[in-house]
Amino acid sequence: MRILLVLFLALSAFAESADEAAVRTAHEAYVKAAKTGDAAGLSKLFADNLQYSHSSAKLENKAEAIAALVKGKSNFEVHSQKISVYGKTATIRAKVTAHNATGDIPLTI
Repeated sequence: MRILLVLFLALSAFAESADEAAVRTAHEAYVKAAKTGDAAGLSKLFADNLQYSHSSAKLENKAEAIAALVKGKSNFEVHSQKISVYGKTATIRAKVTAHNATGDIPLTI
């Protein structure tokens, strides 16, 4: 009986919380909308005051970010995703493999 309790507690520690599941669902919706160029889907997911900062320091507001994603129809896969929730804030750490417009040079980041 004691072994079963320890096993149950150990497995429970790895279970996804309701908040983590909600973040995962929202992120999956983002990935789908970004890949298909779904402006309405992206608009529902992005905050009205979004400020998206690229690694190049380019800054986009909500409309600019959506326009860029719709135009480019992102080509990427998300791997090894880890979601952490801290109160009303969540982070997603993941490995992403992105492909250029012709799809011939993958970049894993």
